[in-house]
Amino acid sequence: MKSSGLTRILFVMTLGTTLALVYHFMVADRAVLSLDLDTDTRTILKVYWPNQDGLYTEKNMARINIRPGIHDYRLRICDLGITGILRIDPSERPARVVIHSMDISEEGYPSLHYDGKSGLDRLAVIRGIKTISHDSRGIAIVPSDHDPQLQLILPPMPRGPVLVHEAFRVAAIFFLVFFLQWALTGMGEQYRYVPCLLLFVLALVVVMASISKYNHHPDEFVHVRAAEYYQTHLLPPEIEAREILNTYSVYGVSRLHSGEIVYFLAGRFLLLARPLHLPSYLVLRFFNVFLLACLIALALRQKEFRLFLLPLLISSQAWYVFSYFNSDAFALFIILLCGYQMAVSESLLNRFFARGMRKSTWIGLPAGALLFGLLLLLKKNFYFFYVFLALYTVWKVYMGAWHLEKNFIYRFCTVILAACLVFAFWRGLDYRVNGFDQGRKLLQAREHLALKMYKPSTPLPEKHPYLQMKDRGVSLRQFLELNRWGEKSFRSSFGVFGYMSVSAPFVYYDIVRVIGLLLLGVVLLPVLFRGGRIGMALAAITVTVSGSLLVVAMYHAWTVDFQAQGRYFLPILGMAGVYMYHVQRWMFHSLLNIFVGAMFLLAAYNFVFVGLMGIGKYGC
Repeated sequence: MKSSGLTRILFVMTLGTTLALVYHFMVADRAVLSLDLDTDTRTILKVYWPNQDGLYTEKNMARINIRPGIHDYRLRICDLGITGILRIDPSERPARVVIHSMDISEEGYPSLHYDGKSGLDRLAVIRGIKTISHDSRGIAIVPSDHDPQLQLILPPMPRGPVLVHEAFRVAAIFFLVFFLQWALTGMGEQYRYVPCLLLFVLALVVVMASISKYNHHPDEFVHVRAAEYYQTHLLPPEIEAREILNTYSVYGVSRLHSGEIVYFLAGRFLLLARPLHLPSYLVLRFFNVFLLACLIALALRQKEFRLFLLPLLISSQAWYVFSYFNSDAFALFIILLCGYQMAVSESLLNRFFARGMRKSTWIGLPAGALLFGLLLLLKKNFYFFYVFLALYTVWKVYMGAWHLEKNFIYRFCTVILAACLVFAFWRGLDYRVNGFDQGRKLLQAREHLALKMYKPSTPLPEKHPYLQMKDRGVSLRQFLELNRWGEKSFRSSFGVFGYMSVSAPFVYYDIVRVIGLLLLGVVLLPVLFRGGRIGMALAAITVTVSGSLLVVAMYHAWTVDFQAQGRYFLPILGMAGVYMYHVQRWMFHSLLNIFVGAMFLLAAYNFVFVGLMGIGKYGC
């Protein structure tokens, strides 16, 4: 008991001190710049302050996305005590930016307010400004290049006393940590907090699904139209059939020919809900909401499944795919269930492997066949999960969990064969309708239906500039450093909403990057040092297949079509769930829970204050 009490005290002191330092350096010791402005183009506004050598660097910079229709912005800049000069870069692309007012405030310093002609004329042009005009409404800026620069010299400001106020807030931080530790004692046991937090996520997803406007999410209209087809049809359609022309995208591609079965299932769900007379897009969104609710229900009943859902807590992007209709949510749902069936010894599948067609275990055969048959009918980026499961099967044999006995091999092959029959039946229907020369027909459809800049026959210089970048002479280094595929993919993996148009301030992604790397260390290092050959082998499999997915996605974006969307990396969550289930015995659970909790809080902030606030909504 004494040891437990001492551990709790150390936990409260360590976490309280860490949060107090974060508060001091990230909040209390930094000024806030509030801007009231208009822009006619979505762009990035940056604020620099000089370092000790008087130079402006990317380390001493804050930035924020600005876009038409939004007027109020806030960003944290430097401590006013270390500089009296700010450099403001109003845009990084051709745009017209009108600044109506600026306010600068920091604890202990008098607030500064600039507006109208008499205040904002303090902004001096450094370079890159085509025109600048002042009037009573503010200052209108039109850049002449991609690096316009203005300078603002701040008046001398002595700092007043702040110790009492800061001490009070630090004490409140320690009290909050102590209260949470007391209130949540026991929630870490058997990961009880996972379904509880996911119930909160479910509420957020329901709100997003209910109030966001139709087709304000990535490619939602083509997904919805594909599912609507199966509301009245049972067989796949002919390529370029008149009744499905509205399902083709600007690329000349229809989701109905992707081989994914989710549109058939969603179409049946639409048919089921027809008496409600609700819009199709709304019903289909709640098809995905229902999938998330099923995962949470299973986690409430099966404690082992909670570890498979643990990775869902760290990214609001994973929550987002359940809030509008797409095929990613169903694919994520399937791989999480498949991972659970493969890994947990008392799952339906493993009980069938161990005991065969007995009265209590026969259900494992049809359940496994259906589940793994559906696994074969997902979108292409989830094929990497097949590779992971293949290597994982070898790993289970290596660690002795599965023995290559005659009965096991017979039952294993039976499930695989039955799953292949499910796959063959669905794909066979498609070949029956469209024949075995589908590749040629699909290429013809692209040629007939795609916009000119996306047609295969269009000369490369006339195609969209983000197509075939390697063939255009863009080196891999330029692709990563100038086009920033890696950075954009990272951000969209942790919360970018709409058509990549609603994103958090850049500092949010910087914080996520730091805490995410620490979390990665928490889940990898104990296994490398304590897991022996078995643990290291599983870590190697998970990291290798996940890394391969990233590399292939990067190469595809470079050579075919520039896409920097984090939803393409969702298969990693399924792999991470299997990994977490097996390595839990080597984890430092307190550290794991702390960093997962921190990532969850960041994700919740992003979903509520960025996603829900920034997305287009009905009634707004």
